[in-house]
Amino acid sequence: MRSQDDEKRKRILDSTSNIIMTQGIAAVSLSKIAKDAGVASGTLYTYFEDKNDMLRSLYLNRKQRIAEAVTKFDIHGDPRQEFNHFMDLIYEYGQEHLDEFILIREFGQSPILKSLNIPQEQAFAGFEGLEEFVQIGIKKQAFFDIDYQIILDYAYTPVVEYLIALNNGTLDQNEVSFDQIKLLSTRAILMEK
Repeated sequence: MRSQDDEKRKRILDSTSNIIMTQGIAAVSLSKIAKDAGVASGTLYTYFEDKNDMLRSLYLNRKQRIAEAVTKFDIHGDPRQEFNHFMDLIYEYGQEHLDEFILIREFGQSPILKSLNIPQEQAFAGFEGLEEFVQIGIKKQAFFDIDYQIILDYAYTPVVEYLIALNNGTLDQNEVSFDQIKLLSTRAILMEK
């Protein structure tokens, strides 16, 4: 078996991401990936069992990168302040890595994700503290008592959609500020003092 090169593996994953972002997830083929990555088709099998293994690896890799960036807040701190900090982290990371958020959204909207059979603990690796954070916020009566994923979606989704709209030019940051987006989200999930 050939030895693996981390840079080559990264290039293959980046090429897979590029194809998904430009042509859609259904357009992914091993031959396109190999051509885009500048490797022989057989080289792909040194790193991945098959196309699904490659897609699974890409999905988990990008989720892990996002988790590392957006969970750098104090889950035991004041829930109201830390919720705002969480949204700030999503915004800051998304300004530089919007493609990763869009890629995860693309996977989430595709039936391919289900066929990858990714165990939930793998799919949410790195995000485990967020459930605890929300439960603490509920106990402190800072958040409405609802499923933690709904609360997190009220932080994550508006920020990502705002960044996409800015990127596409359908919103002007001078007319609709990020602070306005945060205010709308926090009003939706924070209990009044």
